[in-house]
Amino acid sequence: MANTFTSVVRQHWERGIQAVLEKSLVAMDLATMKIIPDGTTLNIPRLAFQSTQTYTKYTDLTFADLTTASDTLTLNTNAVVTFSMDDLDEDDTYINITPQAIRQGGIKLKERLDGDFLAEVLNANLVYDNGGLRANTGTITPIALVTGGSQNVSAVFGNSQASLINAGVDMNKLALVVDAFTMNTINTLGLEVGFDVADEAFQNKLARGYRGRFLGMDVYVAGCLTASRVFDMATNPTAGDTVVINGQTFTFVASIGTTAGNVLIGASADATRVNLAALLNAPGTTTANGVAVTDPSRFEGLTATDSPGGDTLTVVSKRGTLIASSTMTNAANDWAAETLNCAIMEKGAVWMALRDNLKVRDAREPKKLVTNYTVLTRYGLVTPNSGKERMVRIAIQSAAAEV
Repeated sequence: MANTFTSVVRQHWERGIQAVLEKSLVAMDLATMKIIPDGTTLNIPRLAFQSTQTYTKYTDLTFADLTTASDTLTLNTNAVVTFSMDDLDEDDTYINITPQAIRQGGIKLKERLDGDFLAEVLNANLVYDNGGLRANTGTITPIALVTGGSQNVSAVFGNSQASLINAGVDMNKLALVVDAFTMNTINTLGLEVGFDVADEAFQNKLARGYRGRFLGMDVYVAGCLTASRVFDMATNPTAGDTVVINGQTFTFVASIGTTAGNVLIGASADATRVNLAALLNAPGTTTANGVAVTDPSRFEGLTATDSPGGDTLTVVSKRGTLIASSTMTNAANDWAAETLNCAIMEKGAVWMALRDNLKVRDAREPKKLVTNYTVLTRYGLVTPNSGKERMVRIAIQSAAAEV
């Protein structure tokens, strides 16, 4: 009987992917990492701060009760990548595809985890948008960064930083998280340090997106920031009108056909937006109202929500800017300005638990020469009340409104 080394190979894959996750996750540098060795819940108690008072001789002091509360960190996300491999396909290829597919699965899990982690900035108490620094409530209007003689980059990031320092955060632990496009804008002002350090810890920081310092803060570049953009469509499209998102063209058609990205024009603009939303939310599925896209992975972390009363479709991405455009017969059907949520935070403001037993599992189909593979990781995220006070959501206009 032939020897079987499947379990050994699986453990090798598991260790490899786990190492990649821990080395490349932005969250590993910025989160308070916790271990939940058993069960799924960790309680995070907190004690409210007391107020100071002035003592006057021979007068009574006021004694207040201590107030406690608790936040909860729960392992509640089970992220899985799956694929199938037929023995004949594996025999016919000149390279071993399965290990490569598993490694790519690890990359997708990394993107999923970082996207969820960076979305926690939406919970910050403060936001800097076109209205300046204010409470993170109501309608958010992104601010366009300006360079040159009238640059506002220093004010946007500097005032956000100052608000946190004024609130008592540890300024030595502040980090600025931006995307690559915003990093290019910051580079017009210059970073404070280069990359002449070669120790292992520094190399790990580079792998996690560290790019230097700006205004005294560590700067991290991340491709998984949360972006949102609204598509205004009060009028039903004309056949042949198109919307492009992340390189995929969506064509509005009177008859569904078979072309990838076709969207059926409904009886009303509301019905057509619903059809588009359904395809964006399930890009790999063909229905009577939409044809599956060429590469569904481009839409990982993307969610589309129709607003019938507002005649709009809101698209949210946890993979950064959407790179969206449209060509519509009615010019009023167009994209509004895009909001990209960057952040300044004290490291540790967001708590994260990453179960360190990432699993690679394989199972044989009972009547086929097919193996089904799953790559699983478990994690949980929470921003405690104290963490919400130690970060600022910075709503950047990453794309102007279409005209």
